[in-house]
Amino acid sequence: MKLSVGLPKGSLQKSTIELFNKAGIRIRASERSYYPSCDDPELDFILMRPQEMPRYIEQGILDAGITGYDWTV
Repeated sequence: MKLSVGLPKGSLQKSTIELFNKAGIRIRASERSYYPSCDDPELDFILMRPQEMPRYIEQGILDAGITGYDWTV
């Protein structure tokens, strides 16, 4: 079973991918795709607007997501 993780598209995208790279998870995102590739076969990433992340997690579409604090309160 894969873990579905939402990544923020936009201003947080680059820093979030760099954070995963520092943790040893290599993510390669194309400007034309919402599904970046990853070197870990247990992870699936989806790029989306940060404000949509909590809703998709609540509905069970994503297992986890990275977003700004202002969208979680």
